[in-house]
Amino acid sequence: MVVTLIYILSACTSKPAKLDPLVANTGQPLSSVAQSTDVIFYDLKLAVFPEEKQIAGTGKTVFRVVKETQQIELKLDSRFSINTVTVADKKAEFLHSHGVITINLYEKKYPGEVVEVAINYSGKPHIALNPPWSGGFVFSETNDGKPWIATAVQGEGCDLFWPCKDHFSDKADSMRIRVTVPTGLYVASNGVLKNITVLQNKTTEFDWFLSEPASDYNIALNIGPFERVQQQYTSINGTDIPVEFWVLPENRQKASNLLTNDVYQQMAFFESVLGPYPWGQQKLGFVETPHLGMEHQTINAYGKGYTRDPSGYDWLIQHELAHEWFGNLMTHEQLNDAWLHEGFGFYMQPSYSLYTFGEAAYNHAMYKAYLGIKNCQPIVKEGELSSKEAFNSDIYGKGGWTLHTLRWLIGDELFWQATRELIYGSSDTQSLSYPIQSRYRNTQQFIDIVNRITKKDYNWLFDVYLKQAALPTLTMERQNNVANLYWSKSEKDATPFKMPVPISINGQLQVYIPIEGVITIKAKPVDHIIVDPQMKVLRQLPITSQCQQDE
Repeated sequence: MVVTLIYILSACTSKPAKLDPLVANTGQPLSSVAQSTDVIFYDLKLAVFPEEKQIAGTGKTVFRVVKETQQIELKLDSRFSINTVTVADKKAEFLHSHGVITINLYEKKYPGEVVEVAINYSGKPHIALNPPWSGGFVFSETNDGKPWIATAVQGEGCDLFWPCKDHFSDKADSMRIRVTVPTGLYVASNGVLKNITVLQNKTTEFDWFLSEPASDYNIALNIGPFERVQQQYTSINGTDIPVEFWVLPENRQKASNLLTNDVYQQMAFFESVLGPYPWGQQKLGFVETPHLGMEHQTINAYGKGYTRDPSGYDWLIQHELAHEWFGNLMTHEQLNDAWLHEGFGFYMQPSYSLYTFGEAAYNHAMYKAYLGIKNCQPIVKEGELSSKEAFNSDIYGKGGWTLHTLRWLIGDELFWQATRELIYGSSDTQSLSYPIQSRYRNTQQFIDIVNRITKKDYNWLFDVYLKQAALPTLTMERQNNVANLYWSKSEKDATPFKMPVPISINGQLQVYIPIEGVITIKAKPVDHIIVDPQMKVLRQLPITSQCQQDE
């Protein structure tokens, strides 16, 4: 069978087409057909041919019907040839158009019924143009010429290499991933490695099983002449978690050092302020990749070259670890809420700097982030968004700055309490046992948590920082022995901004509460006033322009 597939695939030499718009942009609105089912289980069985840069195999999907339907819908890049489609092992009619596969069930299915669909396909997958930002398959080679392959499809979605629903809102309960490669190569993927089987024709199959729900863009294939570094980490809840780092052989010691000198300290931080690592029954996993990195659940991609940063730790591995909580355990309900992934994911780096090195390191990180804020688009937009519409740089840095100001306002204890409730559904997390339930969240739910635990209404803060593009401005006017500071939210919104402001007068720091958007202080003309000397409050400063529109 493998020999026949190689022959067929090698005969396909036509130039790959551009990505269909529906395939190139994940998270687009679900059709009425797609809304009629809920994915229970994926079973992906693939052969990867490195020399030909091609794949072939079968993707099975088990659905539960939630609305009456006579059709099933999945997505798969149109560059693949679909050989057969079966429903409950019987050949079915289908249409594959612009990346959408519509399958005829021949009879109506009703809520509660279970349907199994299998799609056998083959072809050359889309090659990533600039991974991980412009994604797809990455076909590379090690220094000694061996295949080194990865997938990264966050913006485009799973349909770039396997038939799937391609929407963050419908995670399968579990997934089996079987990948066959030339013997001598290894496959690192999500979940737990159940079996390695040496097959005929000098090939080997790797059988992985992911027992917890995962967003489908998180499913990743990583192939290379890896060595498997295996260690163990004891979680805050007492569980011994398997640790795996799949690395190129020459970097085995570097990977071990990275785990010992960086990752375990980062884990201690995450678990102390948040709670137990979410996937302790599976693994804490990393794999060396030919692209920079990506937060693939339980198998985080790492391609930074084992170099520490001026911050004193490896920011990339810390950021991808953060996503195991912010993105993988807690997933945005809609793409409008993507800042819950990226704003929190970003903010965990300065927070770790504060935890590890102190205020100077934290302030340095926040200042650099402030200089990168563009203020051209709201962080939380209205309407139904796709991935390309939802993601802009401000959901990272400006999202992190929103959290920075919130943390100053409500204090460390309540800030981390609200954060734990957001991701776990409880603030009492230290002794949680596995499995830990994943959940969907939206921005308003986080605001509601903050309001409840503080017993105050902070909608005014989030409305300005998240839902409008421009930052508020604070203007000071001095006359005689009085200084007046005026808050302005935007040209269109004249209602007062309630934000308190730390102000230093001749070295004496005090927090002032605005009254109807105005702060009045007594100060002689010779008094030295510094507004917010430690930059606790997110506002427009003359450091940057109003909108750096270069995206």
